[in-house]
Amino acid sequence: MIHIIGVGPERKEWIPPIIYETVEKCEILIGSSRIRNLFIHSKKGKYYLSGSNLQTMQLIKNNLNKAENIGVLVADDPGFFGILTDVKIEFPDEEINIYPAISNMQLMFSKAKIPWHDALFFDLNEQELSLLPRGILRPITVVVGKDKKPQQVAQLLLERGINPQISVGYSLGKSDEFFEIMDAVKLSRFPEALSNAILIIHSNPKQHSWQSPSLRIGIPDKEFVRGEAPMTKAEIRVQVLSKAQISLYDYILDVGSGTGSISIEAAAIANEGMVFAIDNDIEAQQLIKANMRKFAVSNLKLVSGTAPEVFSKIPPVNVCIINGTRCRLKEVLEQAPLIPGGRVVMTAISLEKVSKGLEILKSMDYEDIEVVSIQAIRWPEINKFHIAQSINQVFVISAKKISTK
Repeated sequence: MIHIIGVGPERKEWIPPIIYETVEKCEILIGSSRIRNLFIHSKKGKYYLSGSNLQTMQLIKNNLNKAENIGVLVADDPGFFGILTDVKIEFPDEEINIYPAISNMQLMFSKAKIPWHDALFFDLNEQELSLLPRGILRPITVVVGKDKKPQQVAQLLLERGINPQISVGYSLGKSDEFFEIMDAVKLSRFPEALSNAILIIHSNPKQHSWQSPSLRIGIPDKEFVRGEAPMTKAEIRVQVLSKAQISLYDYILDVGSGTGSISIEAAAIANEGMVFAIDNDIEAQQLIKANMRKFAVSNLKLVSGTAPEVFSKIPPVNVCIINGTRCRLKEVLEQAPLIPGGRVVMTAISLEKVSKGLEILKSMDYEDIEVVSIQAIRWPEINKFHIAQSINQVFVISAKKISTK
C-alpha cells in the first residue's frame, strides 16, 4: 500500500496527529532531508532520500515487494500540482491512500484575504506565459517555477495595458517566508529574483470596462498579426464557424491553419474544449503563435507537420475544419480523428475542389452535405467615395460523419 502524505509548510505546528500516526505504521518512508527532520524521533523503518518525482517513482518500485506500507512524504498538498498524478499513472494497480495538507495556495489566498473557489490556475513550468488570460475577470494564480520570473508576468500585464494588484509569496509558513501585495509596475521593477514564487493576480471590476474584448467572433482582419501566410477573411470565417456548429466543450481540428484566424475564433467558442491547429509552414507557425499571444488563447495547440501524418498526435475531435491539404483531401478525410456524428467543414475556391470534396464525402457516407458559396463585397471609403472591394468567392462545404449503427 502506498501512502502519499502531505506535510504542508514543513513545520510541526502545521501537521495534524493523523500524519504522525500514518508515518509510524510505514516500514519505508521516502522524502527530502528537510521533511525527514520533522519525523526524526519517530520509530519509522528505513528512510530513503529523494530529490525528484522520477527518483521517488523508482524508489517506490524498488521497495513494493519489501514493505506492506510505503510512505511518500511531500511538501505542500500532494493533489495540487503535486506527485499524486504521477503515482496513479505509474502504479495503477496499487492501493493508494492520500493525506492532504495545507497547501501553499491556501496560505497565499488566506494572506491575500480573498476567496479562491473561482480562481484560475496556471503553472509556468508547463504552460506558456503568453497564454495567461487577457481579461482578469476572476483571480488568476500563477506558479512561477525556476525558469520564469514574477517580473516577466508583471511586464506582460503592463504590455497589455493593465496594472492590477498582485500578491507575491514564497516559502509560506517557513522561517524565510516572503509575502507582499504590490501592483504590476512595482513588481516589474522589484530587485529580487523571487524564484519559485506563487502569484495571485487580483481581479478588479473597474478595469473590465476598458480591457480589450480579446477573443470574440468576427474579429476584424486588421487585428490579426499578418504575414504572407493565407488568412480567411472575417466574412468567410463567420460562415465557416456557423457551419461547424461548435459548442463549449468541443475538440476542434483545423487543418492548414495559415494565420490561425479560424483557430483563434474557434477557441473562443469552445472555451472549455481544445483547438488543434496544423500547419507545416514556418511563417504560418510563427503567425499562429503571435496571434495566440495577442489574443491570450489558452486552449489552442499548434501541431507542426503535415496532415494526415500528424493525426497520430491528435485526440478524437468533434469538428474538423479543412482549409489546405496539399492535394491530399481524400487521405485527410479518411484518416481525420473525427468522432461518429462529428462535423466537417471545408473551404474551396475552385469548382474542381468542390466537386472532388462532394465526391469523397458521398463515398464515405457523410450525412447532411451542404454547399454554400459566398461572395462578399466591402465598401471602404477612398477619397470620400465608397468604392466596391470584392472578396474572392469561396465555397463552404459542410457535412456530418455518419454515426455508428
